[in-house]
Amino acid sequence: MRSSGRKYPRAPLSGSVRYYEWNEPLEAKAAEISASGIFLCTRASLPEGSMLTLRLHIPGQLRPFTALGKVVRTVRGGVVRTAGMGIQFVDIAAGDRKSIAEYVARKLMHAA
Repeated sequence: MRSSGRKYPRAPLSGSVRYYEWNEPLEAKAAEISASGIFLCTRASLPEGSMLTLRLHIPGQLRPFTALGKVVRTVRGGVVRTAGMGIQFVDIAAGDRKSIAEYVARKLMHAA
């Protein structure tokens, strides 16, 4: 995948992501990730601007981690597009962001 002018490149990510809107636990399937955010496939998206806590596990990493995110884009599903929401990481540990960047680099290297 190309970065399309983005600050960080993105790569596919599969698996479930647990997230919390306030105290309500929810779960969604991940579609892709970058060091700046993640796209989650959801039937019902939260409103843009909503803050949520994400519990993520990156393949190849020993432990899951927590990040604070903000919904910056919602996508209605259709024939061509998957419904979901784009989440920007607002508060994430530097080491966790680095782990994501390394994961994306590995995925893109194998795709080339």
